[in-house]
Amino acid sequence: MTAITESFALEKDLTFTGNYGYRIQQDRVIINLDQITSQRDLLNLSGTLALELRAYQADGSTAVLASTVIGQLSGQHFLANCQYDLVFQAPPAGQWQIALELREWDGEHYALVERQWFDQPYTLTSELKNTDDAIVSKEDNVIVADFTPAGDSVTSAAEEPASSSDEPIDKAAPKKTKKSSKVEKVLLSVNHSSLEELSDIKGLPKKVAKEIVEKRPHSSWEGLLKLKGMGPKLLKKLSKVLKLN
Repeated sequence: MTAITESFALEKDLTFTGNYGYRIQQDRVIINLDQITSQRDLLNLSGTLALELRAYQADGSTAVLASTVIGQLSGQHFLANCQYDLVFQAPPAGQWQIALELREWDGEHYALVERQWFDQPYTLTSELKNTDDAIVSKEDNVIVADFTPAGDSVTSAAEEPASSSDEPIDKAAPKKTKKSSKVEKVLLSVNHSSLEELSDIKGLPKKVAKEIVEKRPHSSWEGLLKLKGMGPKLLKKLSKVLKLN
């Protein structure tokens, strides 16, 4: 598959550190990564961050396979041992290149701040989900892909440059780990559930539920932030109890 080249350079002050990978099983995907690190100044709090597993084709086509809002991160801090169990949305049939992306809310949209590619392409036909090099079990549709950086390129959070105040990265930064659920939950759909079903979700105002229904279809999670009454905190909560389609 033709490699997709970057048209711009990322600042790389919010980065993935260490190893990372994903595991697809049926309609779920589990994303694991060692650390999400902020190399910004100590008092520099990021915007709301979102993690995405995204697929690309050589012609520029793209599809979001899974996404979640993970909150904000202070400068010179990191999130460690991260695991996210998310709804998996398969892309259209074809061969795709997979990337793990970190995006930051800038007041208008989630801007890309970090992207790492997986070497293994993802090939989907109407009969079988498959990859050229990934580990595949036809019985339960399990796909595993991992990336391990070269030894010289791995830098622990404690070794990252200190801020202008010469304070080191806080090794006691809170760990946010979302363990995979052993029991599959039937999630409501942003684009297909009824107004009554959405209104029953705890914490979702009926006016916002009505906005969701009236402005359908929604092609991405970040698009929901344009709805009246929807904010990053509410979106983060909804991403845990809803699927897009």
